[in-house]
Formats: sequence, C-alpha cells, structure tokens
Amino acid sequence: MTETLTFHFEGSLADSHRMNFYESARFQYAAARLMVKLAQFRQTGKFVQKITNNSNFNIDLISQSDGSFNINIEDQNKSPDNYPFINISLSDLLAYIAERIVGKIDEATLSETTIHNRIVPVRGDGSGKDIDTTLERLAEAVMADEALTASLPVQVRDLVKRRVAETYRERRLTESQSAISRIDFARSQKLIAMSAPLVSEMATALRRSADTLEITSSRDGQTRSVLFLDRQMAQEIETAIVDKEITPILGDITQFNKDNGWGKLKIENGAKTLSFSIPSDILPTLKQSLIDGMRRDLVYLQTYFVRDPSGEVIRMIVVGILPTPQK
Repeated sequence: MTETLTFHFEGSLADSHRMNFYESARFQYAAARLMVKLAQFRQTGKFVQKITNNSNFNIDLISQSDGSFNINIEDQNKSPDNYPFINISLSDLLAYIAERIVGKIDEATLSETTIHNRIVPVRGDGSGKDIDTTLERLAEAVMADEALTASLPVQVRDLVKRRVAETYRERRLTESQSAISRIDFARSQKLIAMSAPLVSEMATALRRSADTLEITSSRDGQTRSVLFLDRQMAQEIETAIVDKEITPILGDITQFNKDNGWGKLKIENGAKTLSFSIPSDILPTLKQSLIDGMRRDLVYLQTYFVRDPSGEVIRMIVVGILPTPQK
C-alpha cells in the first residue's frame, strides 16, 4: 500500500508559497538521505554510508499544491516479502527516531503557555499524574476534528499540534511494537547516530523560510501527524548533539509523567538536575520499574546524553534500566 509523507511548512515565507532556496535545499538533501537510509534499514536492518544508484530506494517526490508550502514524497509500499528485516512503514521508523531525538513537552514549555486565560500547570510532585487535562482534551478534540485547530490562539495551537504529533507517535509505535522489537540495542544506536545529524540539518528550514514544520503520513485514507517542530524546537535540535554511545547513570528521579515519559533526575549527589524522556515504544516496559525506583533513593538508567555545542549535557534519553549497584 502506497504511503504519502507530507512535510508541511507554515509561517514566514512559506505562507506565500516560497522558501529560502539555501534552507530548502539543505532540508531536502537531509530529508532525502534520512528517508532513503530508513528504507534501507527497513529492508536489511542496516544502511550504507554512501547512497548509490543501487542503494537508492524508490521514494518519489510528487507535485505540490499552492498554500503554505508542502513537500510531498511517496513510498511505494509493497508486500511484506520485500522487507525481510522489518515490515514497517517509513513513517513508523520516522516516529521511532523522533521519539529518541526530539524532546517531549516538559513543564517549562507548559508554564509559558496560556490556555483559557490561565497558565497551564504541571503537577510537579513526582506522582506521575497526567499533563494538564486541558491540553489533553484539546489534543483529543483536534484529532477528532482538525478544523478546530484554526480557532486556537497561535501559541496554544502550536502546543496542541505538538501534543497531537506526540500522541499519534505513541499510538503508532504501540501498534508496531512487534516489528519494532526487532531493532536491538546495537541497531538502535547506529540508527540514532545516523539520524540525529540529518534531523538537525532538516531543522535549518525553520531559520527564515517557515515558523513551523509538520510531517504527516497518509495511508489507507487516514492522515496522521508524525512530527511537529516550531522554531524554538528546531533551534534546540540544530545545536544539540546526541551521543552515539549509551551512558549508564545513577540518579534520584524527582518527577515522572507516566503518560508521556518526561521526567527529572537529580545526579551528582543532588547538585545537578536533568530532564529526561523515554521513547513511547519502550515506556510501557520501563514505566513500572521507574515508578518503583522512585520509592528508592537511586535508579540506574541507560541513557543517551544530549549535549549543547560546548559538550554540556542538557537532557537525556532513557532507553533502559539496570540493577542499582550495591553500596
């Protein structure tokens, strides 16, 4: 079954159906390399450094229509026999890497956003309760009727779109759990190391050409959001460096949202606090262990560090839990 992926830009030049040529070229080159390498990974469980005619899979650029700015590509999905390693859509693979590269909605983001003339709170008691129910309710309403998005204030609209993309990723990764389980730690590390710099390169399109980028997939008559970025998120992605290797770290979990996998961890004997996120496809497996770990002083996490250009760790991606070392 054919899947169409749409990279939809809004704001700035994109609203007049234009983009900065340099930014657009950098975006398309990075996006093209990313999608072809994901197609290679789907086929064989690995990818090549150099894309040649023989390793260039059939992903086609299709014509676009006026209004904002869309870049549409088409993946000619064939029978499962054509994907001996993993039978999965490119959008599901894109969701898999997005969960590991893009930060989740955190309390800082929510505290800056007004909904219904009030500040959206985050319950910071470490109990793992839901993100503010107003945001969840709005996201569910927009998923049921996308036309509602236009009635929201800009800042709230972007936050809701971001949460909608997160929710769709959570659902699609749950649906594809059986196939995704074939991606072991070693393959996952290589996939993240390859994908992170390409997603960073794609983010350059939000410097001047557009204010937001939303990637959606259309398949079997259904359109679902895969990833939403605004300029602030894009700037963070551009400058962030995701470690290629997993680092175990011992710390005290002070906050944990059991629904979206965001939390906070105190390290260095409480001297430093870092935020972390857990990818949706492994959150169900790790959730109870993390909740149990919050009852103890320290939890031993397997993480990817995300660093700023100076090398300072700014957040973590949690991908596993190890037995806490004995004192």
